[in-house]
Amino acid sequence: MRSTTVNRKSRGVVPLLALVLWTSSSADTPPTDPPASETPPPAAVLEARPLGEEERARRFGPRNEDDYRIGRQDLLDIRVFGLEELDQTVRVSSDGTIRLPLLGTIDVAGRTKTDLENEIAELLERDYVRDPQVSVFVKEFESKKVAVTGAVKRPGRYEMLGSKTLLEMISLAGGLDKDVGKEIIVFRSLADGRTERLPIDLEGLVFAADPSLNVEIRPEDIVYVPAIETVRIFVSGAVRKPDLYEVPRSEPVTVLKAITLAGGTTERAAEKRVQILRTAADGSRTTLVVNLRRIKRGLETDPVLQGDDLVLVPESFF
Repeated sequence: MRSTTVNRKSRGVVPLLALVLWTSSSADTPPTDPPASETPPPAAVLEARPLGEEERARRFGPRNEDDYRIGRQDLLDIRVFGLEELDQTVRVSSDGTIRLPLLGTIDVAGRTKTDLENEIAELLERDYVRDPQVSVFVKEFESKKVAVTGAVKRPGRYEMLGSKTLLEMISLAGGLDKDVGKEIIVFRSLADGRTERLPIDLEGLVFAADPSLNVEIRPEDIVYVPAIETVRIFVSGAVRKPDLYEVPRSEPVTVLKAITLAGGTTERAAEKRVQILRTAADGSRTTLVVNLRRIKRGLETDPVLQGDDLVLVPESFF
């Protein structure tokens, strides 16, 4: 009886052992591609994860329109999906409000467009529309404009989204013109009604790249780039290039310098009898005679010319 029992158990163990061995060998076999109907698990890189503000700013820079605060005189385009009769294009009034059909007056100044979208949706859903989808688009950023004028290629008023530096605003205006002066002036309105004047040294800003001079520009600032103020000097007579010369007012021009600009005197020049013809504001004219030869030797003062002076170098008869 015992041997019979053992044989029956053996017969039951053998198939079980074979099944285990077959399962183990199947696990060691490289997996085949799943059928087309099976969907592979999503890769880890596709996992959605919201970015923190610090990481978002590092990757994409500061927020622009979404963080923009609506201001006075901005032009807003308001749309309600599926309800064209509620669509409106409105300008923010001087008191910071807008007026919409059914809803009346709404304070909008200082708010983001997302805030305004949510409020309009809540007001509509309260009495008129079920689950309204509202969008707000700022068409004109009038309250965040900066005027750039003077010696720039495209003077005008420019919209200011996000923060902007002085150099960025000048770049928006096409860059500096060739006749730019030595400084840039930023005019800024203060809360007490006064206007602040901020002079910026142009050489330090552009050529020395001093970061402290690249100031942050605020809405409603006026960036003024003065052009070089010039005076006209006429040089005529026995010089190699008689002509009208425009020179910076900030750099005084003497008789010797003016004649040098004109290429110097000719061989027939009477350097001892150089004349300065000067016209006063009342139209009267005076004539000053200087000795250019003595000026060259340092024996006589080289007089500084005034605007519209005429330097006449007469010719010698011998």
